[in-house]
Amino acid sequence: MKRSVWAALIIFPILLGVIFGGVLGWWSVKRRPWPGYPILAEAQPAHSGARSEAGATSSEPLPKIDVPEDTYDFGRIESNSVVRHEFTVRNVGTAPLRISIGDSTCRCTVLNLDSAEIPPGESKPVTLEFNGKDYFGPVTQRATILTNDPTRPQVTFTIKADVVKSIRVVPSEIVFSRVVKMQPAMGEAKIYVFRDQPVQVKGIELANKDENAEFIDLDIQPLAPDELTVEPGAKSGYRVTVRLKPGLPLGPIQQKIRVLTDQKDMPELEIPLAGRVESDVNITGVGWDSSRGMLHLGRINRSSGAERRVMLRLTPLVGENLKVEVDRTIPDFLQVTIEEPRYVEASLSLFVPITIRVPPGAGPANYFGLDEAHAGKVILKTNHPDAPEVKILVRFAVD
Repeated sequence: MKRSVWAALIIFPILLGVIFGGVLGWWSVKRRPWPGYPILAEAQPAHSGARSEAGATSSEPLPKIDVPEDTYDFGRIESNSVVRHEFTVRNVGTAPLRISIGDSTCRCTVLNLDSAEIPPGESKPVTLEFNGKDYFGPVTQRATILTNDPTRPQVTFTIKADVVKSIRVVPSEIVFSRVVKMQPAMGEAKIYVFRDQPVQVKGIELANKDENAEFIDLDIQPLAPDELTVEPGAKSGYRVTVRLKPGLPLGPIQQKIRVLTDQKDMPELEIPLAGRVESDVNITGVGWDSSRGMLHLGRINRSSGAERRVMLRLTPLVGENLKVEVDRTIPDFLQVTIEEPRYVEASLSLFVPITIRVPPGAGPANYFGLDEAHAGKVILKTNHPDAPEVKILVRFAVD
């Protein structure tokens, strides 16, 4: 009897707990979602990002860029030509589209765009320009624009071209490595024409009419047929001959030869001409660059100025004294002091100390170029037959 009472006392609470738990579970399912169930009605695409939350921004106006064409092939172009292509950018969104220039490769330029805003439903042309100079063969160039389209923050345009040189100059530059002042010299270049149509030369000239021009003679003559065989495919050609007369001023030669043609797309060919005139005359000193005939003063503080002292070396004169004087300076404020020549028996030479000075307060000025056109100059006159004129280029800038 006692055993059955104890069993009832144990089993009854268990049954009561099972019944209560079942009723509570049935009520939870009916009254509220089960916490472990996925709520399919609120699921969002994985790529929707921050805008997927509660769909609050689904109706916000947004720009949307559309580019019907992002690549263009110019095909075959001449190496001296500049070509352009116009791409179209459309706004197919519901808010203004803002675009601006991004990165581009060195010879591909976006022309007509700094920054712009395109209203919904409208479009804007974006023009890319390519300069074929210094290229040969297949070329691919790219330019990027930046946008406020959240799905496409940048767009890259690509242009392609096959760059050819149907008129070629060999060598591309005429260089006289060393010219002795009182001796003649000659150099040449050949022009090869690969075009089917004839190319007629209308003239040849020097681009710069400087003090060296009167000592330079130019000539151009057609190449013989057997001379064209070294360039397969050449239809015709010309030989450009440069003759330097004795007496060129000491210092660098920096010129350009213009060959004028009857071709509308290439009316002018340009051939650089470079060299240096030397003799027993030379210059030494701190800051002197003998390869360029140039004295480097560097960047100069306007309040302090700067100066350099160099030595002009010549062979001694027989029966008369050496005279050296300043003919002119560029700019005018350059000051030049010429000391008395000094004879050095050990080298059998005359040395003339020369000080070139930028005085305090001069400037501002910029003569910091590495060629004659963009550097200062000191022109000296002497009574020495080997050096009636000595040209010293001066490189400096005054801040």
